[in-house]
Amino acid sequence: MWITLCRLSDVPDEDVLELDLDGHVYCAYRLAGRHYVTDGLCTHGVARLAEGFVIDDIIECPMHNGRFHIPTGRVDGPPACEPLRTYPTRAEGDCLLIQLPG
Repeated sequence: MWITLCRLSDVPDEDVLELDLDGHVYCAYRLAGRHYVTDGLCTHGVARLAEGFVIDDIIECPMHNGRFHIPTGRVDGPPACEPLRTYPTRAEGDCLLIQLPG
């Protein structure tokens, strides 16, 4: 199921935008002109990733500095050990859509 998350123009270049949709926190990114969406909470310490730092294609958690690869969600630095969930994205007009499971 595809749902509209936000406007493409709301997502900052080389940075992160936090969005809350139906009680779920997401992070939207635009890196080198491509859009990505991940869960918005760190899998290690339940910190809000949007308060962290985007470094190239990595998001660094603000709480314990765990790192995740934005396009794939893989752990790129401890103490995180569980990958970050990522979502397929597509653009429709000025809207960023994500595909949710089920």
